[in-house]
Amino acid sequence: MTLTTSPGLSHETHAPSAVIERPLGNPWSGFGLLTWYSFWKLLTNPYSLGFALALPIFMYFMFGTGQEYSDIDVGNGNVAATVLLNMAVYGTIMTVASMGANIALERAHGVSRLFAMTPMSATAQICARAVASVGIATVVITVVFGVGGLTGSRMTASTWVLSGLFIVASSLLPAALGLAAAFAIRSDGAFAVTSTITVFGSFAAGMFIPLDQMGSIFQHLAPWTPFYGISQLVMLPIYGFETFRWTWLANFLAWVLVFGAIAAWAQRRDTNR
Repeated sequence: MTLTTSPGLSHETHAPSAVIERPLGNPWSGFGLLTWYSFWKLLTNPYSLGFALALPIFMYFMFGTGQEYSDIDVGNGNVAATVLLNMAVYGTIMTVASMGANIALERAHGVSRLFAMTPMSATAQICARAVASVGIATVVITVVFGVGGLTGSRMTASTWVLSGLFIVASSLLPAALGLAAAFAIRSDGAFAVTSTITVFGSFAAGMFIPLDQMGSIFQHLAPWTPFYGISQLVMLPIYGFETFRWTWLANFLAWVLVFGAIAAWAQRRDTNR
């Protein structure tokens, strides 16, 4: 049998005359939009925002108001103000960490894979979520401080402002913690891990019981716990900046880097599978 070839067909293959090269996308493209979307999503969630406001206010009313010691002068304020600051820090840590852990739910629905198809880098995505969490912390602190100012907490004007700024800045740490747990652990365990670390870490840092009233073991372990630096730095405006120690700042920055590195590594591992 003879095979024939149509004259209109050719077996020769021709290489393309030109190769179209496209520049790589900007790894920070969409950073602002994702930051705003994440912030708005958290702000309009009545359950998350309600918890963020109710927890520190409730605990402040329990320990800071109506007590015999509430109006005793301490540094640039009174005892009620110190309780307010501790409860505001604790509430911010719990809220921001749990908000970061919400990313675990996005992983379960495949949203993280969709982000991996965009030019935006893992670092940009993590930074966008962290900035959004800082924005939520700003809203929470403003409301909580307003309640405290109306119910007996007393500080100088500069102390109010500086304390609030310190708490907002410190929210980067729980944001990194929440993101690390969300990307490294399955959705059903991320919230449990963040809650465990924040509760035990806050107790160990002396937010509920002063460290000098704890046993020697806890006093020696406290400087190595995640929230020790935060608890000390936030109180600087009320106790005085002459009490500042570099080890407090080192503790804060070290734990931010640790949790941030875990979040970035786990995010890349998750989207590369």
